[in-house]
Amino acid sequence: MKEEDFKVIQTYREAARILMEVLDGLDDRELDLSRGEGKWTIREIVHHIVECDLNYFQINRYALANTGEKYFFNEFDAHVWNQSMNHNQRDIRIEVQLFSTIREYISYLCKIIPNSLDRILVHQNGTATVRDALNHDINHSYHHIEQIKETRRIHSI
Repeated sequence: MKEEDFKVIQTYREAARILMEVLDGLDDRELDLSRGEGKWTIREIVHHIVECDLNYFQINRYALANTGEKYFFNEFDAHVWNQSMNHNQRDIRIEVQLFSTIREYISYLCKIIPNSLDRILVHQNGTATVRDALNHDINHSYHHIEQIKETRRIHSI
């Protein structure tokens, strides 16, 4: 495996540890703080990260198993899911565990399957490699982790 691909996998997997670190020490009241009016709370951001990763998980597994085959996935409105899945009321503990397990599992597959990051995902919006998909997943999770850090800074927690 190329060094840059190993780094992609490492960065992808490390997001779980970084998320745990940024959440460390927060109580329920602090989890319900947001960056401002109309912004999601820390709790809602965590649930959003995991909801998206569950979708990405299946997409990545499909690309690894059926490279080049067409995969149809349902787009979803994150705001609708936030409301309908009661993100503002749910515990984040199991979500963080699930995120960690997803990232560990996909990383494992990418390390043991030959040419894993070069495998192709074809979907209704175009074509991507698993490498592209992991980079997308990395950008998404780290973007929201930064929002949690920003919320902590704003509220001095």
